[in-house]
Amino acid sequence: MLNSYACLKMLHRLFLLLLLAGPLSALELKDRLDEPSRTFNNVEKSAFLDVTTLGDRLLTIGERGVIAYSNDGGENWVQAKVPVSTMLTAMYFVDDTHGWAVGHSAVVLHTQDAGENWTLQFDGKRANELLLDGAKADYQALREEYDAADEEAQDDLSYDLDDAEFALSNAEFDSQLGPANPLLEVYFENKDKGYVVGAYGLFFATEDGGKTWFSMANRLENFDRYHLNSIAVLSTGAVLIVGEAGTMFASYDQGESWETLYSPYEGSFFGIQEVPQVKEVLIYGLKGNVYSSADEGQSWDKVATPATTNLTGSTIDENGVVILSGFSGVIVRSTDQGKTFSKVKQSGLEAYNAVATLKNSELVLVSDHGVHFQPY
Repeated sequence: MLNSYACLKMLHRLFLLLLLAGPLSALELKDRLDEPSRTFNNVEKSAFLDVTTLGDRLLTIGERGVIAYSNDGGENWVQAKVPVSTMLTAMYFVDDTHGWAVGHSAVVLHTQDAGENWTLQFDGKRANELLLDGAKADYQALREEYDAADEEAQDDLSYDLDDAEFALSNAEFDSQLGPANPLLEVYFENKDKGYVVGAYGLFFATEDGGKTWFSMANRLENFDRYHLNSIAVLSTGAVLIVGEAGTMFASYDQGESWETLYSPYEGSFFGIQEVPQVKEVLIYGLKGNVYSSADEGQSWDKVATPATTNLTGSTIDENGVVILSGFSGVIVRSTDQGKTFSKVKQSGLEAYNAVATLKNSELVLVSDHGVHFQPY
């Protein structure tokens, strides 16, 4: 039997579904998982959500499955061959040729040629299957334990059983809804081991380069299914996750077990930036909030920045200069390993979704209006 809190959450989700029923029905008319990305004129002006550099190549990903690359500093752009037309949100490369991209409908794409050609490794259909199978197994195991327990033990197990029943209801709900939930971040330790995280607590891992995936969501104490916005493996080996409403988790045993970290801020965090020169890590998010940790996330210190709008992108150059970018065209930098930040620019016109550094002390940034360049 679901407890009253769980019932309220389920009613809230059903209400949201009714509100979204119209747009979702329209999307069902054409499955973007089966539709390759189309070719667009002036592709560099598309809405992009992430950017990276691969040697002399610039690579961007974004709306309608668009992935574009330039080999001449952004003068000319070529569209990659992509098998889906869903929004792509993030990418990660382990070297200059092997990379992965994630996006809406829980897609995971893989390239072995520096982003020119991509293959689909995983999507929301398979994600829903894994989550439903896992929720059924967890509920059945708890049900059997509960039925075999004495009355006192049943009292202790009742809340766990309620949580398992609620998780099963959510998995059934998502399965009926279809492959709708997005993945928001991807990180690979090497060509084999990687993680992806996303909305409503999506968390999957692979140990064979993306050929097969398994859910890690039940290893986190994320009963409210908060969005997981970013994941990174630190140079120390610790794995850190940040997300909605100050959600924070860490693993210190290669992802086998996870602990919930104390969050210094109740607002959402959007990204993680390690500063390996000083063995510290920065997290950043809503309203310009930035925090640093020197002990793998066990404690945090607030970092003052001139930014007051959401920070959504970060990078660090070969000299240890840290760059953060975000809404209202804000760009801030630190030349002292993230201890202090000064403003590079704030135009008020663009929301910079991501940033990367070029070799000539120039930044490449992406927004809903395309690719931009800015000295720093």
